[in-house]
Amino acid sequence: MKLTRLLLAIPMVFIFSSCGNDPNQLSVINSESFHETQIQLQLQPVQPSFALDSVSGDSIQKTEQNFALDKLDEMLSMTDNIRKSGSDSIWSSLLQKWTDFNTNIIAPANSSTPKMFPEAIQKWVELNIALVKLSGEVRFGDAIDKIIGGRENILIPEKLLKSVFYTHVDDKIFINLIGSSSVEYQHTTGGNVKFIQETNYPEGNIMTLKSECSDKRFVEIFIRIPSWAVNPTVSYGNVKYVARPGEYCQISRKWKTGDEILVVLKN
Repeated sequence: MKLTRLLLAIPMVFIFSSCGNDPNQLSVINSESFHETQIQLQLQPVQPSFALDSVSGDSIQKTEQNFALDKLDEMLSMTDNIRKSGSDSIWSSLLQKWTDFNTNIIAPANSSTPKMFPEAIQKWVELNIALVKLSGEVRFGDAIDKIIGGRENILIPEKLLKSVFYTHVDDKIFINLIGSSSVEYQHTTGGNVKFIQETNYPEGNIMTLKSECSDKRFVEIFIRIPSWAVNPTVSYGNVKYVARPGEYCQISRKWKTGDEILVVLKN
């Protein structure tokens, strides 16, 4: 009887393991933005809006621009539906549309720059912000990073960036983007907690995360490790955390003022 039960259990274990490894499986996190006053960014200056009349003659034609905007609006609508319904079928369809758009319009093989004009680029960033908050998947953070990495040419509103740099579910803090910045908030048990990123990213590949707390506070930190990272490491002194390219590194601990986490994206 015990052997029979064991044999029956094996397929079930395989099924659950397979589900956990499916990159297209829907997992809803629904993290929330902090208020913009809680976030400080020390990035290159950004502008509040785009001037469409400044688009160069090399830009795609108006009909193609409208096509891109229509596709982005469709995906934003699908994202909202998924947030409300948790539909696997809509999620699967959205991922296919997102992949096609990213491959054929954002990064076509015959072009080194996005094949879009500023309004569509901003809407693409908005879409990926919504998706990273919904699912907590690295691919969407990577897409945002790729755009703002060239922010000297493509200007993204600061308020929009603040909505995604740090997001949270209660005391679970998601660091979706790496860059010189900080977030300060009221812990659910009381007391202020502040996390500070010190880095020259994207020029460099090292980030130090520091904490300032009114007292010891338990917080779960999730740091996005980009898909392009090479042998990344996340450490606190001699303690090393699991850090894999294309995943979030989870750090669950009681934080106090002076704690420092070292993140190295390329070793």
